[in-house]
Amino acid sequence: MVKTYQSIRGTHDFGPQETRLLNMVIGKARDTFKRSGYEEINLPLLEEEGLFKKGVGETTDIVERQMFKIQDKEIVLRPEGTAQVIRYYLENALHTQSDFYKFSYIGPMFRGERPQKGRLRQFHHIGVEAIGSGTPLIDAEAVSVAFAVLEAIGITKKTLKINTLGCAGDKERFAKTLHQHLTKRKNELCEDCQRRLEKNPLRIVDCKEERCKQVVISLTLEDGHICETCRSHFRAVLSLLDSLGLAYTHSPHLVRGLDYYTNTVFEITSDALGSQDAIGAGGRYNNLIKSLGGPDIPAIGFAFGVERLLLLLGHSNEPASTKVFIAVIGDALRQESLKLIQHVRQAGISCDTDYCDKSLKAQLRTAERKGAAFVVIMGEEEWKEGSVMIKNMAQSTQEKIKKEDILTFLKPYA
Repeated sequence: MVKTYQSIRGTHDFGPQETRLLNMVIGKARDTFKRSGYEEINLPLLEEEGLFKKGVGETTDIVERQMFKIQDKEIVLRPEGTAQVIRYYLENALHTQSDFYKFSYIGPMFRGERPQKGRLRQFHHIGVEAIGSGTPLIDAEAVSVAFAVLEAIGITKKTLKINTLGCAGDKERFAKTLHQHLTKRKNELCEDCQRRLEKNPLRIVDCKEERCKQVVISLTLEDGHICETCRSHFRAVLSLLDSLGLAYTHSPHLVRGLDYYTNTVFEITSDALGSQDAIGAGGRYNNLIKSLGGPDIPAIGFAFGVERLLLLLGHSNEPASTKVFIAVIGDALRQESLKLIQHVRQAGISCDTDYCDKSLKAQLRTAERKGAAFVVIMGEEEWKEGSVMIKNMAQSTQEKIKKEDILTFLKPYA
């Protein structure tokens, strides 16, 4: 028996309708990023494993259990975009050419985790990184650009959670406080968090296990570990968000799952996705560039999971984008129809035809399914006299025009 093949678990095929929706999301994001001064870069799927161990953190879930590694090589499929963008930034010594950069990126990422709703092994991120500014202004802009993308694609119901982790010193003090409190309740934590307690207590705050969540929620997480400089920075960020009219919730339990984050961190969620409710997130990573061998340069960024956005948008009912459909009666005009199709397409008008020798009635049904605005009907008698019939699909009317006037007729609707 011949084996039948299926897509690999944790991957997803995008059919024509989903691809149109995907392209809409990407197009709206690109337009928003461009208007906001972010220049798009396109980086490889493969990177050195050490980049993410050093950049993201060895005790993060991404590094410990989710990276796709190429067998017998220190190479992985990229699990996230920020560390990779910074690798590009440093490799090309961009800090010696300008003091500030704004980049955007769109493309697939990979994580070898157990697939579930909204979490795939191959997924897509759209994101931005702003490198070189430590001011609260760029924090607020990052959040506003994220909101602008969501508004552009039609997602209006969303919640912004925001917090400050403080600087490296603040995070270290917070980790010590967590260790002190959680050591007394170690037996209530999951096995992973019992291990994290000694290696990286901050990861416990981000654990998705319900029992760990309850332990963390029960803690009184004061912000006494945050220094006055970082506290002042965060107050300025919130004030800017207020001035922009962007609603937010200060969530002291928000830490995000990557070690490079410092100061401002934020997450945008939707309750329509269930427990895995995050659709996008980001924050500052002021120490990442230095930790990867570069100068001490601050930066901030965010990314959206495209598949999460598509779940929120639902299925696209938008028809295919064929503007003109050429219907041919009889076989004698097939060659002429191909020439006409090419002529229409060269004029910048989307055009298609039937390739299965269907009847005129069936061809009209195909044209309707493709969403064609007009059908050019080529009949032998009309063609001999130098004319065609053009059917307006929306109005269900048709008229006869001369062959040489076809483009003149169609051009206003291109």
